[in-house]
Amino acid sequence: MSHFRFRALPEWSIHVLVWALLVVKDVANMYYNPAYPVPKTAIATYWLLVIGYTSISAGAFYGSVFLVARPLLTVPLSWRQYSWALGGLLTTLLSIILWRYALEMHLFKPVLGFDNYSRNKTLTIAWFIRNSVFYYADYITYGLLYTFIKRHFINEQLRRETEQARTSAELAFLRSQLNPHFLFNTINDIYALVYCKSEEAPRALLKLSELLRYVLHEARHDYVLLARELDYLHSLIDLQRIGAKDNLYVNYQLQGSINGQMIAPLLLVSFVENAFKHGVLSDPLHPICLTLNLTETTLDFQLNNRKNQQHKDHTGGIGLANVQRRLALLYPGQHRLEVIDHPTDYHINLHLDL
Repeated sequence: MSHFRFRALPEWSIHVLVWALLVVKDVANMYYNPAYPVPKTAIATYWLLVIGYTSISAGAFYGSVFLVARPLLTVPLSWRQYSWALGGLLTTLLSIILWRYALEMHLFKPVLGFDNYSRNKTLTIAWFIRNSVFYYADYITYGLLYTFIKRHFINEQLRRETEQARTSAELAFLRSQLNPHFLFNTINDIYALVYCKSEEAPRALLKLSELLRYVLHEARHDYVLLARELDYLHSLIDLQRIGAKDNLYVNYQLQGSINGQMIAPLLLVSFVENAFKHGVLSDPLHPICLTLNLTETTLDFQLNNRKNQQHKDHTGGIGLANVQRRLALLYPGQHRLEVIDHPTDYHINLHLDL
């Protein structure tokens, strides 16, 4: 099956198309209007008349766009901008009046035989000016509306792009701070294994290499496959178990099926790392309890751990605040985070709409 990719038309081509459609409409209207004293066989005359009058309308429109509206787009506005806009308005009006007079009196009447004022016995300069302003003031208004609406959409697009860039930069900054504590501790643990010539040292280095590869390559994206994120979580637990010499008790349960769901990378990991940092790891009666309930569109994550009363690290760090900010940026209105901090226990309940 072939696929077609549609691209937005350039702005100038849209202008050409709109004016061409107006010309066709006015030609048809003039041709079938019995009030115009032009033979029906002289179809070329209709085209010349309509193109001529359309050029006056276009002059009013673009004069308004470039000479009247553009000075008013400067912020903050001053009397200089207002004076330039007023001068532009007068220049536009004078131009369309002179151009209309030149077309009607020196082309349409003597060459095409079309007199737009044959029934007007009181044609004066003042009447001609008032009539021209009356008929083409709407195109001046259209030019103003077009310019201001266009500028509104441009400003809105710039605002969204700026906000997206700021959000992307903030997310990149947050991701860059996710694992320093864990990394330093892991390196120390592996150093101890190497120093003791433990057979676990090569496996620990391999696990650390896998984790770093994930962080450096896949975790740079806003979303990754949930399966890859859980693989990372398993490797994290395995590496911690190696460092703890298998004296680590984690009760991990996964309910539901993994079927292509996506999630923000390194989101759940921060909670697990926090449990490793501040929790009791070696008590089989109080293991770290980690539960994931999955559906096709939701994830419920619960983590409970006993606090290590001998480990009084009050530096806090950026872990929880980091996760809360990333949730706000990536899952606005699509998450619910509950943190229960008891004197002896710590509980995390997170619901995500994937």
